[in-house]
Amino acid sequence: MEKIHPHLEVEIKIIKTKGDKILNKPIHKIGDKGIFVKEIESSLLNGTIDLAVHSMKDMPGEITPGLKFVNPPKGEDPRDVFIGHGPLTNLSKLEHALIGTGSLRREMQLKHLLPELQTVPIRGNIETRMKKIKTEDLDGIILAKAGILRAGYTQEIDYTFSIEEMIPAPCQGILALQIREDDETLKELLEPIADKETTLRYEAERAFQKELNAGCHSPMGVYAMIDNDKIKIKACFGDATRNIFIRDEVEGLVENRVSLAKSLAKALKEAVNE
Repeated sequence: MEKIHPHLEVEIKIIKTKGDKILNKPIHKIGDKGIFVKEIESSLLNGTIDLAVHSMKDMPGEITPGLKFVNPPKGEDPRDVFIGHGPLTNLSKLEHALIGTGSLRREMQLKHLLPELQTVPIRGNIETRMKKIKTEDLDGIILAKAGILRAGYTQEIDYTFSIEEMIPAPCQGILALQIREDDETLKELLEPIADKETTLRYEAERAFQKELNAGCHSPMGVYAMIDNDKIKIKACFGDATRNIFIRDEVEGLVENRVSLAKSLAKALKEAVNE
């Protein structure tokens, strides 16, 4: 922001959310779609801050009244990674492993790949989770590659899951830039950093998430691949209580991205609930 608009004075304010404070429960057991955003959004609405920067994958499908997103900057690698005790070339070596993850989406896809694998819930920041590999005697943990890259821990990555192996969370790797709905000045200031392809992916994946009316804690994944004027959307959705997890995909024109994403979400929802 300062590079594009050097005349602006920018102050960074760190706000701890409910999701940052409650670390003794898996995300899906806290029972709140907005656990990583509510306190930040409140500060934005009351004018304490003017711009909120979230991870888009933490955002609920419904937008909070009075607020809006601007088109996002270029996204980071959306895939998930394994961090363990050394480079991994073959997933079969994790067949009987004990893996730490706080995500139902990751847990259900891991067990689809490796039925004998065991998982334990872990929470905390990247450093805390990596330490738990030793303190909790884990074979490894699963994290978003985007966070690892942004935090400078690239050398810790032992394996990167392909999209076919593990579909990411909606908008994983994309930053959410959130402002007040009536703040047209800030919207214009942020326009130069928007990325077209990332915006197309964001619009498709958010439409999928909204159609399912699911939060960041749901066993749900979606990834939109853009190729010129074509789009392919891969997705998964499930019900952990009934041990149901289904994958599907759809292809079409980029201009139809929202309707394609919604139709895929409806198809998955019907398949899981039938």
